Amino acid sequence: MLSQTKNLKTKEKSRTNQILIWTESSNPPKFDGLVFLWNLYQKSTKEIISIPYELEVNAFFFRERYLNLIDKVSNIQIHKKDIDSYFRIDDTFSLWWMNLSFEKNYGKSDLFSNSIKLVVLEYYLEEIECSLVKLSQPATKELVKYLTLRFKKVSFLNLTYIDYNNRFKHILGLRKIKSILPYFLLGLISIFRYVKFCGGINFRSNHSQDLAEKLYIYDYFFHLLIEENESEFKSAYWGTLPNLINRNQIEVTYSHIYVPSKTFPTIQVAKKKIDEFNQIIDSKVKHKLVEQITISVLWQVIYHYIKFSLIYLFCVSFRFKPLLHKKELRPSLYLWNEIKDSMLGSIAVQNLFTYFTIKNRVETATKNAILVYLLENQNWEKVLVYHWKKVISKKIYAVTHATVRFWDLRYSFRMNLSGFRQNECKPEKIVYNGPLSKKGLLDFGYKEEDLVPGEALRFLGLETLRKNKIQSKQNPIFLVFTDYLFSVSKFQLELLESLHLPYRVIVKPHPACPIDKYNFPNLNFEITMEHSDTLLKTASIVFTSNVTSAALEAYYLGLPVISARDPKEVNLSPLFGVKDVHFVSSKEELKKSIETIEKDGIRSKRNPVFFTNSNLEKWKKILNVSIVLFYFGNMI
Repeated sequence: MLSQTKNLKTKEKSRTNQILIWTESSNPPKFDGLVFLWNLYQKSTKEIISIPYELEVNAFFFRERYLNLIDKVSNIQIHKKDIDSYFRIDDTFSLWWMNLSFEKNYGKSDLFSNSIKLVVLEYYLEEIECSLVKLSQPATKELVKYLTLRFKKVSFLNLTYIDYNNRFKHILGLRKIKSILPYFLLGLISIFRYVKFCGGINFRSNHSQDLAEKLYIYDYFFHLLIEENESEFKSAYWGTLPNLINRNQIEVTYSHIYVPSKTFPTIQVAKKKIDEFNQIIDSKVKHKLVEQITISVLWQVIYHYIKFSLIYLFCVSFRFKPLLHKKELRPSLYLWNEIKDSMLGSIAVQNLFTYFTIKNRVETATKNAILVYLLENQNWEKVLVYHWKKVISKKIYAVTHATVRFWDLRYSFRMNLSGFRQNECKPEKIVYNGPLSKKGLLDFGYKEEDLVPGEALRFLGLETLRKNKIQSKQNPIFLVFTDYLFSVSKFQLELLESLHLPYRVIVKPHPACPIDKYNFPNLNFEITMEHSDTLLKTASIVFTSNVTSAALEAYYLGLPVISARDPKEVNLSPLFGVKDVHFVSSKEELKKSIETIEKDGIRSKRNPVFFTNSNLEKWKKILNVSIVLFYFGNMI
C-alpha cells in the first residue's frame, strides 16, 4: 500500500524573478527561474518540480489538502449565514449539497485532475514572491483565468492573452446581469432537454403505494448481461445475487437510473425492456425506471430553479466570488464555472430533476423496507439516502461494486462537508467486497463499525478462472486493455510503439472506444473483442490503461501488471499504491518494467483483493439479518 507522505520540499520564504509553468509533454527549455511541470512525470529537483510526480510520492498529503479545500468551500458563509441555507429545497435538504465540485466525480468533471494539480502548485507558491509568471501552450482556459487573477503579471508563451479582469467595462449591475443570463438561459433550455431525455411527461399518477416489497435495489440501467430476446434480468453489478433473491422468494423492486448505451440508446427502448422484465408470471420482482417526469415534478423544478436564480442574483453573486480570493480558498477559483453552474445552470436543473424524481420514487416504497444501492457518492445517492431515512427506514446498505481507488474522491466521507455534518446523506452500512476496498474506505474517513463484508458480485468468476489459467511459454502474450477515452488509449499505445517486444501483442479496446490499427503504424498488434476471462487465461504480461478494472482482475490472477500513468490525469488506477504493480509514463519506463518482470517475475506475495465465494455466504448473512429485523420491527 501507499506509504505516508515523504520527501516534501521544505518551503522557505524566497523571491524569484520568474516562474515557468510548463504544460507541454516534452522537456522544458532552459529557464532562469523555478519550473513547474504540469503534464510531465519526472523526479522533482530544486529547480524543477513535477506536479504529477508530487501527486504520486506525496499522494496522501495533497489528497487531504484538496479535500480540506472542498470542505471549506462547501461551508462558506454569506451575510453570516451558511450558503446552503440560501438553496434549501425543503426544511433541511439543500441544492448546494449537490454541487458538482463537492461530488468530486472524475467522470463528470473536466476540471477534476487539473484542480487537484492546482493545489500542488499553490502549496509551493505560498512562500514564493515572483515578479513574472510564464505559461506555456497548451493551457486550459480555467488555468489561464486563474493565473491572471492570482498574479499581477503573466506572460503567455505562444498564447493569446485574454484580460479576464477587464473583460466587462460596464457598470456593476449590468456586468452581473450579463454574467448570469447565459447560465440562466442554458438552464431553462436544459429543462426541456431533460424532459425529452426522459421520454416526455408521464401523465399517470406516480404515487401508487407498493404494498409488499421488503427489499429495494437502486442501480444503473447499464452493464446488463442479457441476450436480445431474453426477458430475465441479469446485471454485471449484481452477479448471482438476483438468483439468491429469487430462490428465497424475497419481494424486491429494482429502480434503475437510465444510462444511454449501444444496446439501449433511448429511454423508450429501455422502457420496453423494463416491460419485458415485469411480464414474468408469478414473479415477486418488479423493475422501474427512476426517470418519470410528472407535471408536479416539472412544476417543482421550474419553480425552484427560478427561485434559486433570483436568490443567487440578489443575495449571493455580489459576495460569493470575492470570498474565494482568500488565501485558503484561492485554488477553488479554478472551479468557479463548475460551482456556478451547479447553482443556476444546467447542472442545477439536472440536480433538481434528480431530487424530485427520487423523492417521488421513495414515497411509493413500503415502510421499514431495506434499501440496497451502488455506492459512488453521486448526487442521486444523497437524495435517496436522505429521503429513505426520513420516510422509510434506516436499513440502508451501500455497495462497493468495484474497488475504492485512491484518487476516486467520490468515496471520501467528510463530516465537515455540507450535507454530511449530521449524517443526513450517509448510509447506515457499507458493503465492502474485499480487503482492498475496506482499506480504501477506512482511509477515506469511514469507521470500522460502518462496514460489513460482502462478496464481490462483479468478480465471482475470478476464482474459477484462476484455477483454469494456462500460460503459453512458447508464444508469450502481451495483453493490452485500453481506455474508454481515445486520448488515453493513444497515450498508452504510443508507449508501446517501436519497442519491438518479443511477444504476441493483443489489444482489447474498450467497447466505447474502438481502436484502428491505421493510427499506430509502428506497432505490430492484433485487435480482439473476446471476453477478458478468455484473454487473461493465456496472458503473460498485462498492460492496462489508468482506470480499467481489468488491472484488478489480472492482479487477482497473479499476473504481472503494468499500468500506463498518463501525467495529464491523476492516477486513477485501482491498484495505485499496491506493491508489485508497475506504473509507467514513458517508453523507457515501460521497457525497464518489462525487463524487470522478465528477470524477477512476481517479487512479492500478492495481497487478497476480493471475496469471491460463489455461495454468497456473506450476502446471505446481510439479507437474512435484515429480513429478521424487518419482521421483528413489524411485530413490535
